[in-house]
Amino acid sequence: MFYSGEHSDEGLTLLVSRQIKVREAYHSYQLQQNYPDRTPIGEIQLKGHWLIQAGFTIDTPVHIRVMEGCMVLTTDKRPVG
Repeated sequence: MFYSGEHSDEGLTLLVSRQIKVREAYHSYQLQQNYPDRTPIGEIQLKGHWLIQAGFTIDTPVHIRVMEGCMVLTTDKRPVG
């Protein structure tokens, strides 16, 4: 269930606050038995009903803006194709 927070940015009300971790992952080619240099990459997984409730419906394109220590995800409602 969503709740309204106290923080507001650009007229948007914070609906929910979540804490997740960047996890260790590998490219599929690195998992091959003979690959000599397995360098981990970062992975963030987001899933749950709260995504749909926040407007991130299935198959909706997502725009990601990346800054030092910050990522902003917004829906991109422009037609695809």
